[in-house]
Amino acid sequence: MCLVLALAVTASFPVIAALAPAVTRITVAGLPLTLIVLGFAFYPVLLAIGWFYNRQARQLEARFTDLVDPPGRAGRPPDA
Repeated sequence: MCLVLALAVTASFPVIAALAPAVTRITVAGLPLTLIVLGFAFYPVLLAIGWFYNRQARQLEARFTDLVDPPGRAGRPPDA
């Protein structure tokens, strides 16, 4: 899911720029809009996707650990 979302976000901008060439001519503070979007807008989105992926992986790892080695099993004190 995260990979598909990251690919969709990354691939959407070149597609938009190809379908609407007027977007490539827009400038903000002397810089082309395409450069601003590629340089600044993608990183927060990709960081959010990475954060979500990391959070999901930690939750799955904790669930797996509890399944394989549940707390309170003989020979191991339960977590408090």
